[in-house]
Amino acid sequence: MNTIISRLRKAITLAVLTIALIGGSLVTRAAGGHDRTGNDSTSRDNTPAGSARTAEVTYLGGNAGEMAFKVVYNNTTGSRFSLKVLDADGNQLYQHFYSDTNFDKTFKVANADNYGKLTFVIRNFGDNSTQSFVVSSNTRLVEDVEVKEVK
Repeated sequence: MNTIISRLRKAITLAVLTIALIGGSLVTRAAGGHDRTGNDSTSRDNTPAGSARTAEVTYLGGNAGEMAFKVVYNNTTGSRFSLKVLDADGNQLYQHFYSDTNFDKTFKVANADNYGKLTFVIRNFGDNSTQSFVVSSNTRLVEDVEVKEVK
């Protein structure tokens, strides 16, 4: 009985996460045609602008077990690329293919504490470059108790 409930809970959690990630991928922001340095061909560290190594993943915050992440990728070449989200065991939670030149999407992960850590993997098929971001979260409860003598 516990095994069935556990499997059902995992299936529901994966379904909620998938829906949240798909919904988050629909949230876009219009961006200009240049990268932040004003140069269309290379980034600050001379990495080709279409390379997956120009991607950024930032934590936006969260509440009630939900975390939000912003993924920005300056893909000036317009090459096809994939974005994957993996859990701590390497299970694929999300994958989608894009060819946006100025990729800027927000992803919300429901019940993120259940996954231990998340890995965002961006792979550019144009130059076969890959960049990975590992997200680890640690929740702690700190209790500070002090006893004083009253005179």
